[in-house]
Amino acid sequence: MNLTRIKNKIFILVFMAILVLPWIAGGMVRIVNKDAYHKLSIVETEKRQMAQIEWSNLLNTGESISNFIDDRIPFRYTLMSWYKGLNNAIESKYQIIETAIGSKFYTPPEEDETKEQLAATVPAEEAPAPEEAPEPSPYEQYFPLNVYNDVIIGRDGWLFLYGENEIECYQGTNILTEEEKQAYVNKLKELKSVCDAHGKEVYVYIAPNKSSVYYKYMPTVDIASSWRRIQQLYEYVNENCDTPFIYPLGEELFATGRYQVYYKYDSHWNHIGALFGVNALYDKMGVEYIDPSYYITGNMPAERNDLYLYMGVPESEMTIDDVETTVDYKPEITVNGLDIHANINRTTSDGPVDKKLCFLGDSYREGMMPYLAKDFTHCSFIHRDYMSDAKEDIKNADIIVIEAIERYDYQAFSCAQRVINTLTE
Repeated sequence: MNLTRIKNKIFILVFMAILVLPWIAGGMVRIVNKDAYHKLSIVETEKRQMAQIEWSNLLNTGESISNFIDDRIPFRYTLMSWYKGLNNAIESKYQIIETAIGSKFYTPPEEDETKEQLAATVPAEEAPAPEEAPEPSPYEQYFPLNVYNDVIIGRDGWLFLYGENEIECYQGTNILTEEEKQAYVNKLKELKSVCDAHGKEVYVYIAPNKSSVYYKYMPTVDIASSWRRIQQLYEYVNENCDTPFIYPLGEELFATGRYQVYYKYDSHWNHIGALFGVNALYDKMGVEYIDPSYYITGNMPAERNDLYLYMGVPESEMTIDDVETTVDYKPEITVNGLDIHANINRTTSDGPVDKKLCFLGDSYREGMMPYLAKDFTHCSFIHRDYMSDAKEDIKNADIIVIEAIERYDYQAFSCAQRVINTLTE
């Protein structure tokens, strides 16, 4: 008797049964009771249209057929619910075992080098006074990496992006070479030269990743370099180039001692975090500003929880416990035309800075827009993917700001090249 052959046959039969039985049983239920079949099979929580076959693209790929079938598997909703329940049960037990084993063998670093290096970017006069009992290092307790649909489930339930270059930035595995850093410096020098020739100020702004600011909630992972890619680039640029280059990690870390500045369940900074970010830009510009606490009016439920949506969590199962600080910034100033969700948005105001600001960036610009629009009389806020439709805004601007989130820092330099092309065409 060949036990291996028998085992393989059993696995094949089980696999075939999993594939075939839902269709047979589903057909029978559909004949007897269509309403019951629909209720058991349609995933209403996905809030999307079911996939259709792309007949015109079949010669290139059969993916649309696969998606069409997947969306119409009988008992789809029921099977997914069973899978999710079983997976959660197994995962919870696995997490307990993994944490116990990891804690036994995990040796935390002797010093929290990352925290010391990041704190060094906070101006000395603004550094908080030392506390009697120092905050324990976030690395002292082992916490396993748990990723679901490209989202990291961190300590205390905090969520972080895993993909989009975020984890590479956090672990320090994507460090730039000397040649790459010099190429970026050369691009910034060219950008400033072109802008100077056209009488324009220019600023390059890199918004910190959430994991760089709230690293204490990140799981235990190997750190290849505690002095990370953007920190090395920031230092290199400021030593070898006079183009204003802003990376307000120090300001955001300082702010965390007073307020929560990023959303718990989203990758973006919240209203107060964005205001600290704007003030870092103003500091480089020479624009007057005051402490953000002056504009705080209270607290409210957090507006964003997009990382839950990344994970596919139904709204009924979301933990809604995030709160953010409310800000009423310069209520005496009137802004016309502000729409933070528009890809191209132009505003006017009776603000104190009578200049035309052209702000080119990504979704992080949305949190900054309400403040900038009140301080500059004319603003153009452009998502960098739509720059080709806003060339006149770039040409007519007095000030150009190029912004990118840390994990997409290279996009800022691609954007810089497009600004150069626009101004020299």
